[in-house]
Amino acid sequence: MKPAGIRVSGRRPGTPRPPLALALPALAAVAFLALPLVGILVRTEWGELAGHLTSPGTVEALKLSLLVSFWALGLSLLLGVPLAWLLARVSFPGKALVRSLVLLPMVLPPTVGGVALLLAFGRRGLLGPWLEGTFGITLPFHTSGAVIAATFVAMPFLVISLEGALGGLRPRYEETAASLGASPVRVFLTVTLPMVAPGILAGAALTWARALGEFGATITFAGNLPGTTQTLPLQVYLLLQEEPEAATSVSLLLLAIAMTVLIALRGRWTGTPQDRKRHPAPTEEPDTKERATAGSATAEPPADAAPPAAPPAAPSAGRWALHADVTGFTELTLDAEPTTTIAVVGPNGAGKTTLLRALLGLTPRAHADLRLGDEDVTALPPHRRHVAWVPQDGALFPHLSALANTAYGLRAQGVPRAGARREAQAWLDRLGVGHLGHRKPAQLSGGQAQRVALARALAARPRLLVLDEPLAALDQTTRAHVRHTLRTHLAGFGGVCLIVTHDPVEAVSLADRVLVLQDGRALQDDTPAEVTRHPRSPWVARMLGRNAWPGTATPDGLALDGGGTLIAAEPPPPGTPALAIVAPEAVSLHRERPVGSPRNVWPGTVREITTSGSRLRVLVTSTEAPDLVAEITPQAAAELGLADGVPVWTGLKATETTVVAL
Repeated sequence: MKPAGIRVSGRRPGTPRPPLALALPALAAVAFLALPLVGILVRTEWGELAGHLTSPGTVEALKLSLLVSFWALGLSLLLGVPLAWLLARVSFPGKALVRSLVLLPMVLPPTVGGVALLLAFGRRGLLGPWLEGTFGITLPFHTSGAVIAATFVAMPFLVISLEGALGGLRPRYEETAASLGASPVRVFLTVTLPMVAPGILAGAALTWARALGEFGATITFAGNLPGTTQTLPLQVYLLLQEEPEAATSVSLLLLAIAMTVLIALRGRWTGTPQDRKRHPAPTEEPDTKERATAGSATAEPPADAAPPAAPPAAPSAGRWALHADVTGFTELTLDAEPTTTIAVVGPNGAGKTTLLRALLGLTPRAHADLRLGDEDVTALPPHRRHVAWVPQDGALFPHLSALANTAYGLRAQGVPRAGARREAQAWLDRLGVGHLGHRKPAQLSGGQAQRVALARALAARPRLLVLDEPLAALDQTTRAHVRHTLRTHLAGFGGVCLIVTHDPVEAVSLADRVLVLQDGRALQDDTPAEVTRHPRSPWVARMLGRNAWPGTATPDGLALDGGGTLIAAEPPPPGTPALAIVAPEAVSLHRERPVGSPRNVWPGTVREITTSGSRLRVLVTSTEAPDLVAEITPQAAAELGLADGVPVWTGLKATETTVVAL
């Protein structure tokens, strides 16, 4: 009997046993790959190993191999990193052909690669005579030729690895950096490269290991000259003919180096930003305990609670009106005075994000003729438009602290480091997260990160601020805190702010105007109060919690598009397309057909009951009218015996219906 807790198998509990039909071939493959390596270990003369590896010829070849492989790595980084970025980020004709050329050296026989290099750079090759006649450079049978051969066969490993890492890096980080004023080269150096560092390291390690072991292209193109082109792999080839035991020892050295590289990588061939170790983020709930900041005995304020005495918002340094003519998928004209906040709402696919990206100059789907203040910025690239963007998740740069994130736009605009950090710290203090300046984004809660993202955008001195659902990822308590903070600082912003939102509370509490989009067109642009009273979009009406039924006006009301007729007190002229809007609390529910004042009475069936604060919302479907929602008290629901599938009658007075002409 096995003692309790003792595992007798290498499999984890609950792990299914692999089928023999797959396990046996897999084990055979492992044995096939491992047996040659075992052969080297078994046949190595361990007593002579040190003597073989320290012989003058081996030491000389090792030094040359290291020289050639590191030069090849340097050339691969210099040329391969931009090439990988081009393949990952730019669409151009012939891209598939270029990628095939990158992969070709990986599948081409090395000797064929050497012949190709000889025909290109040899003394009788395409470029060889010109290189020799103009610069006095002769590549074949020279150490530089060995470097060229190693680079040719090894660089694809770097390009493919880095392209995969760049493919895993979401472009919004680079786009956000551009919106903060960073040029494309600065974005590449300060955002892209640091975030794909694992991919670069993995690719560089593979490239160096491949260059160190290069044989076929080197011997064909550069020859096998001791001290000049005879690297370790070439020496192994010669030793096999004269000293097989020494060849085995040198082979073991190369094997050990290759295995060390692979073990160090631990399978991360394409290290993307997601491969980085993440610190657990603090909880979203405000912390009521006092926590000391790093290196300080002072207590830290609650995680997301607004400070009791936050410094006032910074005064705006200028005032910039907005005029934009947007064409393409989204077509509209937008004018706004300084300090105006516009909430952009509409269903998915309405063109909200396309509008923002058109203003940023980041999408080919739409084009914006954009004027900010007195300056036409239409022809300017994104980093020179002074349009700051806050994506839904903030897109904080994970390799920078909160303070460095906030100072990024200022540094990109040429502000000295000390001044940028001073101003950034002031913005963090204003938004109540100044004590978190030393933390990385992974160490911030959702509310903290969103405040840092807002501070970063405001610190960049924008003339137009665009926020893409900035509070959507936050819980209700945190959202209320951040909404209050946002409202406070937008009041002092001298430009125009556009906020994409699906939250009616945000639209009403933050915006001076509400722009309703549908199918890329402006359906309504009015004050929050007017949009709330008379929404012209069924989607907006439902977002506000109302029943909304489109139809065509008749003398008595509306012929509804979904079937049925609605009697209304003040319908528009007959034939007018219109929208009927009914508050859920105006719909009455009955178990028997009601008698009396309701002009609109339909039979239906309860399909869903949900809570809304202290009341219940009941979805009723009917064959004689569109689906509708009624709002009643829990007591009324209990008295009616409501449950899913229960038949009911709905009643609606004609005077409780608002009809808006479309």
